[in-house]
Amino acid sequence: MFFFLPLGTTRPCWRTPYLTYGLLVANVIVFIVQSAAPGSLPTGFVPAHPSLFAWLASLFMHAGLLHLGGNMLFLWLFGTIAEDVLGPGLFALFYLAGAVGATGLDALMGTFGSPADWSVPRLGASGAIAGIMGLAAVCFTRTKVRVWYFLWWMLTFRMDVAELGAPLFIGLWVGWELLQGMVQSAIAASGGVAHWAHVGGFAAGLAGALLLRLNKRVPRADLVSGRIPVLDQTDAYQQAGELQQMVMQSPEDADAWYALGRDYEMSARLNKAKEAYEKAVFLFLKQHRVQEAAKAYAAVVEYGLVTGLTPDQEFDLACALEEAGSAKRAFGLFRKTVVERPEGDRAETALMRAAEIARTSLGDYERAAECYRKLLDAYPYSNWRALAQERLRDMGVPEKAPAPESPATPAAEPDSDLRPLSG
Repeated sequence: MFFFLPLGTTRPCWRTPYLTYGLLVANVIVFIVQSAAPGSLPTGFVPAHPSLFAWLASLFMHAGLLHLGGNMLFLWLFGTIAEDVLGPGLFALFYLAGAVGATGLDALMGTFGSPADWSVPRLGASGAIAGIMGLAAVCFTRTKVRVWYFLWWMLTFRMDVAELGAPLFIGLWVGWELLQGMVQSAIAASGGVAHWAHVGGFAAGLAGALLLRLNKRVPRADLVSGRIPVLDQTDAYQQAGELQQMVMQSPEDADAWYALGRDYEMSARLNKAKEAYEKAVFLFLKQHRVQEAAKAYAAVVEYGLVTGLTPDQEFDLACALEEAGSAKRAFGLFRKTVVERPEGDRAETALMRAAEIARTSLGDYERAAECYRKLLDAYPYSNWRALAQERLRDMGVPEKAPAPESPATPAAEPDSDLRPLSG
């Protein structure tokens, strides 16, 4: 005897799946109404007498508590992670597509079965949920399903929790449904479970995911966002390998370059990490994504300075670093702009920003005064002159640095051999 119960997945959710929770609540409410007031709802969807209202109602109706519990377990298991990735709109589309696919294949296979089977009401959310599972089979390739199982064979039994890859778990499930459906069709019996409906819903979700290329978009989003955690160097090497293929196919993918730098860093390949982070900085700036460029720059300067940036890029990057709260790096980049290109269009503003950062964020009045004075000396007609003078007055510092004092010449000691001349 074998029994298993899925407990959850290893995939984290970054946003609350409100629609999935709403569907869970709606199914429970409809089941309560079914039980409390029999006859108030249709008996289900009958293929021999199709009705749109009956079909929609049947998606929330269940034949018993065990039927409801099993469907809601799988809806929670895969619906939460699917909605987290797809958003509620696309999730709802796949949910309905699964329901349509389930009804369609069930009706098609019903033509080969007993005519009486067409008069049996269909009800339950399993077809729609199967659509979400079809999506999950090709999108969540790294996700594992935690399964509690009980195995009793002869006089021995085993009970434990195991982790199965989501594609394997779902593949075993749909394989069983397909086998049951084939047996059901062979003997022309309904058996009480619409196995072909499950297969049809799964096929609709699978086809939809492949058609929209979600099987590539979702794993890419997982890699570049860091949604899938890196637990050790093996994980880092594996993800880096996938990201390398990604940047080879799309060399302008700045997010992939940044993620590649992160995985190189985690696998202790620091020279490669610097190269990947640098590439990300240039691409983010090229795409005018200055905040992301600042994040990549903060990562790359841990291993060396970035070279080859234009004055405008350096200035924009320094502004983004300042806004992000990285005052020390912003100060250094503003000063670098002035030192390397004192005649540049933004040199005066960069020097003023460096002075303001030193005064307000770093609390270094000596450096601030140095920058203000340099601004007054090097750019006497600057628009920032009046503000620099005001800042120096507020700090109680003169505009000109005091001249260094000449060392005092010590007085010569009297020579004891010399005699004063007497008049």
